[in-house]
Amino acid sequence: MTSRSDLQFLGVERSLQRAWAKGAGLIDEEFERPMIAVVNTYQEFSPENVHLRQVGDAVKSGIRMAGGTPCEFNTFHVTDSETFASVGMRYVLPSRDLVADMIELMVEGHRFDAMVLIGSGDKVVPGMVMAAARLDLPAIMLYGGPTKAGVHKARRVFLETVYDGVGEHLRGRLSREDLKGLEDNHFPFPGASDTATSGNTAGIYTEALGLALPNTGTLPAGSNHQLRAAKYTGMRIMELVRDDLRPSTILTPEAFENAMRVGMAVSGSTNMVLHMIAMAKEAGVKVDFDTWDRLSRDTPTLVELAPSGPWGVTDLGEAGGVPAVMRALGDLIHTETRTVAGKTAGALADKAAVCNPACIRGRDDPVDTEGSIFVLRGSLAPGGAVVKASGVARDMWDAVLPARVFEDEESAIDAVRGSTIGPGTCIVIRNEGPRGGPGMREMLGATSALMGAGLGNSCALVTDGRFSGATHGPAIGYVTPEAARDGPIAFVEDGDPVRIDLAGRRLDIEVDASVLSARRVNRPPMPARVTRGYLKHYLEHVAPASEGAVMPR
Repeated sequence: MTSRSDLQFLGVERSLQRAWAKGAGLIDEEFERPMIAVVNTYQEFSPENVHLRQVGDAVKSGIRMAGGTPCEFNTFHVTDSETFASVGMRYVLPSRDLVADMIELMVEGHRFDAMVLIGSGDKVVPGMVMAAARLDLPAIMLYGGPTKAGVHKARRVFLETVYDGVGEHLRGRLSREDLKGLEDNHFPFPGASDTATSGNTAGIYTEALGLALPNTGTLPAGSNHQLRAAKYTGMRIMELVRDDLRPSTILTPEAFENAMRVGMAVSGSTNMVLHMIAMAKEAGVKVDFDTWDRLSRDTPTLVELAPSGPWGVTDLGEAGGVPAVMRALGDLIHTETRTVAGKTAGALADKAAVCNPACIRGRDDPVDTEGSIFVLRGSLAPGGAVVKASGVARDMWDAVLPARVFEDEESAIDAVRGSTIGPGTCIVIRNEGPRGGPGMREMLGATSALMGAGLGNSCALVTDGRFSGATHGPAIGYVTPEAARDGPIAFVEDGDPVRIDLAGRRLDIEVDASVLSARRVNRPPMPARVTRGYLKHYLEHVAPASEGAVMPR
């Protein structure tokens, strides 16, 4: 059968195309083999990406061993952790859809036959899944991986340890020398921080979706295990081409449910809610807040990954990884779903073993009987809001707190660090949604300031923005509609009572509706923060958070 790349490069009439590619070093024999796009996010200044050049080389070796021609190109990764609490964070979420668009442009423009997608980072990985679903060519993913938590003075150092340490230092609880020690010892090796960051959560749910080989979602970054897995990934893509196994066969409603259950069972990041909705849209599958709410109610939390608990992502991998979690979930998993491994999810789960029952608990002894992600609704969030319940202390599950309102994250951080926020306050940060931000920044700076100030278990944070996977405490995000779409959060004032009822899945403002209506009439318009460039285009077209914050296509 004539392939896409044959039509692009073979035949007398394609001499110029071959000449151009030969200028890059290709030879005649390489045009006669399937041409495989190797999409990489290697870059020099992010620890989760810096090792991916070597990983990409291993993937290409596997492709060549199996009779293909690898063609590598890079896409970008706007690094979340280097942009927290800054204007730069506004560009992070918008990059997700651009990653998908870039892959489409390169793969379709050059008519590659299949794709290997190598990525690290919260927005890169779902962007790659979106591209795989959109193009529906044989595709396989390889996550860049975590690294072991660092250690400083016998203290394990996660991402949140460093960020919370800033607040501890400002309170006089941590010396500048020890803060630098946390900073210097966070990463013992390249890779993502060993916590349930949104990127690590993406590596886990991508494997659970069936788009990556078993256990690759938790392999330590740059390890010999990962390099060998990279070669097998390159070899396996050639078998997917031969068998014509495409994402449309894998990305079914049942596969998305498997991924969502696994993500909740391991205390994954709230950002997976946003991305799962977006990825499912590209696959023609309906996932929404109601889907999350339904699955959360009967999905047990089996693993307390940091920051909700003591376990690192590498610990999860050593305990059996994603297949072992699926085995522990038992009949909650759709066993018939197909995977890029050529085996069903059920077959992979049956073969798995839980090597550390303290890390991966059984359904008869779960961390919690419900999933870690709760969807809240109420007068403050009629369209829904999201919280990682596993990170909230039980005495904050039912609370009525007076609001303290801020129009951006920086103002809230300044107030916390200036000691003007007391215990028992609901900090409301608005105009940080997809349109209002624009870009829906992560509020890790605000939550870490609260933790560092010793207010993390007595104050709540409610926002139309979102949260990092490293966030812990009563942090409620994705409040929909956002302030920029005239949601109720736009009309909250200082002192208004905010009721949080996690067990009842409620988030309410206890102010009479007539009062809110009057405030709506009198509220002056919020001027746009940007008036040019990509973010202006983004705010004019982006969908609400409850719809995945996707761009039209």
